Amino acid sequence: MWRALNLPATWEAIAGVDRVREPITDEDGSLRGFTFDTVVAGKSYVGTARPHERDEGRRISWEISNQEIRGVTRVDLTPDGPGTRITVTVDVESAGLMSRMFFPVVAATIGKGLPASVEEFAAALDGPG
Repeated sequence: MWRALNLPATWEAIAGVDRVREPITDEDGSLRGFTFDTVVAGKSYVGTARPHERDEGRRISWEISNQEIRGVTRVDLTPDGPGTRITVTVDVESAGLMSRMFFPVVAATIGKGLPASVEEFAAALDGPG
């Protein structure tokens, strides 16, 4: 499961990330950052994900930002009987003028889409690893 967190395509299942591009990996193949596209109301925004916290096999988090929003996306993996509990947290705040004006709508949209995106994210992690 941890290996899947180092695949750029895995992060495309998180709300707000429509496409990952320009992934940065280290010599071990661990994902260390990426650029991503977010499309909102037909407009594309380019964002970056930089390392925030990494505890191999247990937690990975990214500082995310674009011209309208910034925050942290975190995934925690904890043993849960024979399986693994996956907890995804997304904390965002407005960074641009437009997002300040419409932030309640943006936050509600992210919150509404998060349960479905977490299910897709978990399904993407459900493989060897």
